Amino acid sequence: MIPHSRPTIQKKDLEEALNVLVSDKLATGNVVYEFERAFANYFGKGFSAVFVTSGTAALELIMEQMGIGEGDEVILSSFLNVSPLQVITARKAKPVLVDIGEDTFNMDMDMVLERITERTKAVIVSHMFGSVALIDELAEAKVPLIEDCGHALGARFKGLPAGSFSDYAYFSLAATRMITSGGAGGMILTRKKGIEELRDIRHYDKKDDFKKRYNFYPTDLQAAVGLSEMRELDKDNPIRNKGLLQIRREIAEIYNTSLMQAKASKPIVHDTEIPNNYRYVIRLDGEMTVPEVIEMFGRQDVEVARPVYKPLHHYLSLPREEFPNTETAYLRAVSIPIYPALLKKQVELIAKLIKRIR
Repeated sequence: MIPHSRPTIQKKDLEEALNVLVSDKLATGNVVYEFERAFANYFGKGFSAVFVTSGTAALELIMEQMGIGEGDEVILSSFLNVSPLQVITARKAKPVLVDIGEDTFNMDMDMVLERITERTKAVIVSHMFGSVALIDELAEAKVPLIEDCGHALGARFKGLPAGSFSDYAYFSLAATRMITSGGAGGMILTRKKGIEELRDIRHYDKKDDFKKRYNFYPTDLQAAVGLSEMRELDKDNPIRNKGLLQIRREIAEIYNTSLMQAKASKPIVHDTEIPNNYRYVIRLDGEMTVPEVIEMFGRQDVEVARPVYKPLHHYLSLPREEFPNTETAYLRAVSIPIYPALLKKQVELIAKLIKRIR
């Protein structure tokens, strides 16, 4: 079976992990800070990064730092995984959901502007599947922005990396993301002051004072894997002689050629963005349904999936007619395997199956 998602673990990752294992400093050491510096430097001068145990933990710390709590409103897309909704509701804040655009899987910015009130404390701008949302349309909103870059590491907008356009950004480094830090992990990115406070509250132990803190401190073992993969993101890979972003781009180009012969289409890519091809998500334009496409690929031992398990407005029992584009995406979108660990013959098989979508 060709899985829908798979990490890209290479020999160098294993060597870096082994170095930590034999050092006897598994939990805390200098590798965490080295990873944070390398991650921040990827975005340019003035950025700082804080490594934590997951993307969800990263958002939790950001909201704690921003003082978001009971009664505050946070705007986010409905076509999204449930993690941000869990964080918002756990803090007793109010999630305000918006639809996605007609030609994209990202949030409808006009609707965002309509939903802003005096109670709005933040807008979470999610860059879905590696395509960058048009975040500049919120420049005059005068509301703090949080970029959800769980899918977007390596994507660019107006020449700058996704994550560069907000007060805070957070990244997931889980097993199947653009890079992984050993199966789990997250990163906070910011240019704002208060970075040491974020580092302080990510761990509760050995503190002189008592206040709300968390157990979100990652290990050197995780950091070693993350640092190794970060170096391979868009630089020459010593094994494949290509960076991870380039490999994804080449696979996407093969799929794009096949898509021209299928009854399906990709969302529009704006001139101002360079997607990272984290996911290859298409809309079905013909008679086939998502379950039928999943079954067709499955007969050839290829796993495809819905890109979002369930829209957030379904969980909150909100009227489905208020989210028409999200409903269409939920019913008509399918995600095709795309990751650097795919073999050439696997890519060719998937490309052949894409042509059969009718």
